[in-house]
Amino acid sequence: MHTFVLSTSMGLEKIAKKEVEKQGGNILSVHDRLITFSGDMHTMARVNLWSRVGNRVYMQLAYRENVTDFDTLYDTIHAINWNNVYQEWYQIVLKSSSQKSELSSAPAIQKISKKAIVNHLTKDSGEFLYEDDSRPTLNILVLFIGNTLRVLLDTSGNPLHMRGYRTEAGEAPIKENLAAGMVILSGWKYKQPLYDPFCGSGTIWIEAAMLAKNIAPWLHRWFTCVELGMISWDDMNVLREEARKKQYEWKYDIHLSDIDSDMIDLVNENAQRAKVEDMISVEQKDFYDLVDTSDIRWTLVSNPPYGERLEVDDIERLYKNIDKFFRVHPDCGWWVITSYESFDGLIDLKKYKKRKLYNGGEKCYFYGRV
Repeated sequence: MHTFVLSTSMGLEKIAKKEVEKQGGNILSVHDRLITFSGDMHTMARVNLWSRVGNRVYMQLAYRENVTDFDTLYDTIHAINWNNVYQEWYQIVLKSSSQKSELSSAPAIQKISKKAIVNHLTKDSGEFLYEDDSRPTLNILVLFIGNTLRVLLDTSGNPLHMRGYRTEAGEAPIKENLAAGMVILSGWKYKQPLYDPFCGSGTIWIEAAMLAKNIAPWLHRWFTCVELGMISWDDMNVLREEARKKQYEWKYDIHLSDIDSDMIDLVNENAQRAKVEDMISVEQKDFYDLVDTSDIRWTLVSNPPYGERLEVDDIERLYKNIDKFFRVHPDCGWWVITSYESFDGLIDLKKYKKRKLYNGGEKCYFYGRV
């Protein structure tokens, strides 16, 4: 058994925990943005394959509390059995992150950590370590949260939010894993029509379609864990085939619209790459034309303009109409994510649920019906 860490976005930890448990992981701890679990290499590969809200899956190589000096950092990393994870000519790429730690200098942490790894592999001979940058990469993260040290080996490769279906996006894209988290948090029942009136490049809709059809989000991409020999190509292909057999062939009622005509073609292209184009209904439409539409019984999940990266003539008018839509359609489930801080002053907060989420590093709030 090994210890692994799934990183996620702030606010999505409970969803990430359930994802790990569903793939057979034994939860050891849940901290801000980090789900630590135990399991074998197949567990790690399944979490990589199935996590909709994760950022990366790491193997934890070391964990130590109260690391407050560089000597202890060096000794901890030097003590790791690097021969178990390193093969000759691999390139070692080392990054560090320090949050509220006494060791806060990223360059110093990286220099000491790389020295400890090289000295271990060369048996403290003082020799240089030859690394071929054309070979697979060992991506190591030295992570400090407070004075607690974690040394983590990336098993994912490209960040897990990069599904691969979105080669282009609109001016204010939302990350795929956050979009999936929003759909899950909305409580959308798959048989109920889903609508996004600010669809942009269609990310929320595509994630909803993949969720409803039980398509593993990483079915068509590679992982570093295979390149590094942590799991064989054959075993990974077996897991992929198992995932394909779990897909549903039912169709669902999902509608999209956007005022920007360029987005319509982009949605169709992204949907084709995600292999969910059969579920699409998309049109060019102004949100204001929907506000007074009668008898709407949809679940709406959307990422409207925030008034920052997108130009909106009157952002306050837009959000007043979002609130109006919410009020005049009591049978419509309505969920929006925004960083527009003045929204609270335009609405009756007692009638909204409000959850803090992050789109990348940008703090947002996810508003929904009470």
